Amino acid sequence: MKKHIIAAAGLAIALGLAGCSSSGSETAGGSSAEVESAPTETKATPVENVDKTWTFDYQGATGTFTLDGDTTDPAVAPIDAARASVNGDAVTLVPVTLDNTNGTETLNMYGITVITKDGEQVDSVPLEDAFSEWEDAAGDDVEKYNALIDAYNEHAMLELQPGAKGTGVVAFSQPIDSAWRVTVMPADGMEPVEATAS
Repeated sequence: MKKHIIAAAGLAIALGLAGCSSSGSETAGGSSAEVESAPTETKATPVENVDKTWTFDYQGATGTFTLDGDTTDPAVAPIDAARASVNGDAVTLVPVTLDNTNGTETLNMYGITVITKDGEQVDSVPLEDAFSEWEDAAGDDVEKYNALIDAYNEHAMLELQPGAKGTGVVAFSQPIDSAWRVTVMPADGMEPVEATAS
């Protein structure tokens, strides 16, 4: 009787080992197949787009700009003149032509971020901060100080309502001499949208 029990136990162990061995090889085969079928990521090659025109779409609105900082643009000229009135530090002013005719959100051109061909990130600076520095440069000259406040209120603030067209001005603390990718925040600090170079 004991011999039959021992033999049965031995048979059960042998079957158990065979099952483990079989499932182990299936797992190995499965993981091997998964590794082989895993997709390979392709890295984007940086290209130079600094001289191109950038466009973006946001909630039905569109925007267009270049990064050259044209001080003769009608939206930029009065801001640069305000800076020059106190010999303030120069900034790169980028006008953004906006068409919110079919848009659903109020636009204020909160900011632009540029990624250069070499991978450097360059963020715009609040125009309000630039004006604040220029106001400090006015010193005790009340007339120039007040003129700067008027210039900011008239030319630097933007709240472009749905249905309207206009130009927003974005400032950079340095000239933009390289651009690979550009993202825009057209309305406050909401999710940025990608701009396209053409």
